[in-house]
This record gives sequence, structure tokens and C-alpha cells, in this order.
Amino acid sequence: MNGIQLALNELLIFFIGSYYLKNTLILLNIDVISYYWLMFTILTGIWEFYYIFQKKKCFIKSKVLIDYNAHIWNTKYNYTDLLPDTFSLIFYSEYAAYADRQYMNLKNKWSLIIEGSHCDLCAIFSLISVISLIKKNIILYFIASSVSMGSQLMNSILYMSEYKIQTKDSDNINYNSINFPTGFLLCKRPFMWINIFWTIMPVYVIYSNIFMNKDIYLNQFI
Repeated sequence: MNGIQLALNELLIFFIGSYYLKNTLILLNIDVISYYWLMFTILTGIWEFYYIFQKKKCFIKSKVLIDYNAHIWNTKYNYTDLLPDTFSLIFYSEYAAYADRQYMNLKNKWSLIIEGSHCDLCAIFSLISVISLIKKNIILYFIASSVSMGSQLMNSILYMSEYKIQTKDSDNINYNSINFPTGFLLCKRPFMWINIFWTIMPVYVIYSNIFMNKDIYLNQFI
């Protein structure tokens, strides 16, 4: 299977596993979108963990992609590549090669700060919030999910703001150049668009906690 099929299979496994967990353990009834995003944040944290410890491998693999003008989307993979350590390396290499080259920069720690802070704050607190749903501790759920999503939103805003600055800095590896153009609204670096989800989804979960799931919270005191 190619890289697109690999990603779709990974997402399919994720949704089946998350659905099974939700229905088997009979979690507190928060809205479905918030639940699946919290679960996906946990999965992202696992990928980030492996990226942090495989950055040198990511550098090598992303450099090969650039040198041969290749992409993971039309490269052949097998089912063992669905394992989180291998899957993380594959997709972070593509991201490093064609979206944010700080992710392949071994001298600069910016990518490690971004990924590490998201893993430590967003993913771990998402895990706590899901455990709270299992334990039916709604107060802890609201606290943990708010910390997770608030941190995720701030992480995304800071990351994208800094990235925009980097594209205008001629000394930066992400500078908008002939060899690595941005295009209109980053259309020449489309993998960057994935970051939209890490901005709008935490806003949605926070909004949901305040306006949609508040009755679950209030029922704890009735």
C-alpha cells in the first residue's frame, strides 16, 4: 500500500479502537467529536514521543526524500509500518521535507520544544480526561480537557506565528525561496494545512465543554 493508504488504515484502526473503548466501557456521554479529538490527541502524543527520539533518523529519511524529489504518498509500505514508531518516522519525514524543515534541523531545538510540549501537556492531559470519563469523574474531566485543549490552542498559535516569521527570514531553513516556495496560503507546502485541525478542534472542545456538555457537569450537583 502507498502512503495515503497507510494513513487511511492507521486512521481506521484508530476509529475502530476508539469506538470499541467508548462503547465497551460506557463512558460519560460527552459529545462524540470532543471524545474522538481527545483520543486523537493521545495518539498524536505517541507519534510525537517517537519523533523526539528518532529525530536523527527523521533527518536522514527527509533528506533522502528531498534529494530524490520523492514523497511518501506514492511509496510502497507494508502493514508493519502501521506500528506507531515506524508510522511516526514516515510521516514526520514527509512533514520535515516538504512542510517544516526545522523538523530535520539537528542543531535547532524548536521542533523538539513544540512536539515535546504538546506531548507533555496536551496528550497527557487528554489521557487524564479520557480516564476521567471511564471513572465517571466529570469534574476531573473538565479540568483535564480544558488544560489539554487550552495548551493545544496556544501551542498551535505560537507554532504557526513563529512559522510565518521563519518564512520571511532569509537565514531560516523555512524561508520562502525558489527551492522551497510557500505559494499563496502555503499552497506549495500543503502538508502545513494539517495544522488547521490543531487550531479549530481545541476551540470546538472548549466551546463544547462550556455550552454543550455543561448539563453533564451540573447534574453532578443535583
